[in-house]
Amino acid sequence: MTAAVHPPPPLAPRNILEIWATAVLLLRRHPLPFVGSALVLTLAGDLVLWAWSALVTPLTTSGATREQLVQLSVLSLLLGQAVVLAVFALTGALQAVLVVQALTGEPVTIRTALRLLARRIRPVLGVTALLTVVPQLVVLGLIAALGAFFWYGLRPLADGDAPADPAVVSEVLSLLPYTWQITTLPLLVWLMMALALLFAPVTAALEPLRLGGALRRSALLVGNNLPRVLGMLLLELLATVAIVVTFLLPIWLTAVLALALLLGQVPATPGWVDVVTYVPTTVATAAYYAWLVAVLVLLYVDVRVRKEGLAADLRERSTAGRDQAEDLRERRATGRDQAEDRPEVP
Repeated sequence: MTAAVHPPPPLAPRNILEIWATAVLLLRRHPLPFVGSALVLTLAGDLVLWAWSALVTPLTTSGATREQLVQLSVLSLLLGQAVVLAVFALTGALQAVLVVQALTGEPVTIRTALRLLARRIRPVLGVTALLTVVPQLVVLGLIAALGAFFWYGLRPLADGDAPADPAVVSEVLSLLPYTWQITTLPLLVWLMMALALLFAPVTAALEPLRLGGALRRSALLVGNNLPRVLGMLLLELLATVAIVVTFLLPIWLTAVLALALLLGQVPATPGWVDVVTYVPTTVATAAYYAWLVAVLVLLYVDVRVRKEGLAADLRERSTAGRDQAEDLRERRATGRDQAEDRPEVP
């Protein structure tokens, strides 16, 4: 089955609303490549989290100590963040190729995108590994700093063994306002890292750079267009809240109410709500995630169109792609004509 070829969107500078509308247009024209790829990667991430949950649940119910429960909670938090960032990196790299195919008028197919992406597999996997590991180290450092602060400073109060000297209690409590100073630096490092690596999956997939070059290129593009990038991220955050309230929450409630009406009662099975709502919410989340990543890729394209003349390169590629497609159609038509003229063998 061949993908339908649609006329490409115009290669011109876009404002934020036009970028959003173009992303919706791409998902409407090519739902299987965009939403399908995001759905597959989201399911893969869920399988990792399910496996971790199946491994951890017996440990938490077999009389684990408080320290062990805290350690498992921290590991679960770090693993969840790592899975989300890994899915983001892989989805961003794949959809970067899909968006370029759509902008140049080429057939938008996952098979072709994967074949093109295979040439850039090393930097793409390098960026994915970096996003999977490094931000978690920053969060782990933050948790360790807060844990050390509360463990050594507030342990007597937490254990119920308050010191006899009221001055010691007052000194311990006076440390609480300083917790924001402990959290500020790691959070700033995490946010700056997230901004610098925002375009890293896209640059790793589209530009002929090694891992270090792709990272520097991403940081340079973000730094040179920081107000525009921050404005887009802020609007994306507001759009996320609106989409969750308008679409995802009603889908979740509808699935729960439909099952309750079907059975005539609310089931007492633990976790039944998660089971019933998983399919519709996962599909809706994958569609939203595909739109979000497509917006990010289009923002990258828009930045390069404005500052680096990328539109001319894409038009040249579009022309070459149309010429190749016409040659391929002519060869296929010639082959069919020759097949029709060939005498049948009795």
